[in-house]
Amino acid sequence: MPSTTTNRSSTVRDRSRLAVAAVSGLTAVSALAATGWVAGTAAHSADAQQAAPTAQTGQAAQTSQAKAARHLQDRKAPTRPVVLKQRPHRTHVTTRYVQGAPSAPVGGGGTVSQPVSQPVSQPVSQPAPQPAPQPAPAPAPPPAPSSGS
Repeated sequence: MPSTTTNRSSTVRDRSRLAVAAVSGLTAVSALAATGWVAGTAAHSADAQQAAPTAQTGQAAQTSQAKAARHLQDRKAPTRPVVLKQRPHRTHVTTRYVQGAPSAPVGGGGTVSQPVSQPVSQPVSQPAPQPAPQPAPAPAPPPAPSSGS
């Protein structure tokens, strides 16, 4: 009866997977609820702290407002009025004409045709090209570092 053992083991496996999924879901929901509770508590605490200074009445609140007003008056320097006016301006234009030969001739379009045969004439003697100069020899390599012994 191998099918019963296989069936039983698959049932156990399915139940354990369901249990793991349920525990994971419960953990996630608990974490979200705890985060919301902490955020709400912090918000209520901040509201209570902000409401406490506004509840103060009397001399302390008036004194701090008076000090602030005096400080602003002392800080303000007399400002000069801004006057907008049309200022004269000049436009300066420099025109330079530059002429020069192009560094490489620029050819236009054209057609391709057969070369024209020319009559054979006396060859023009041209001087033989000079050989290229020999490159300088490579410098000697530096000596190898010693081991210090």
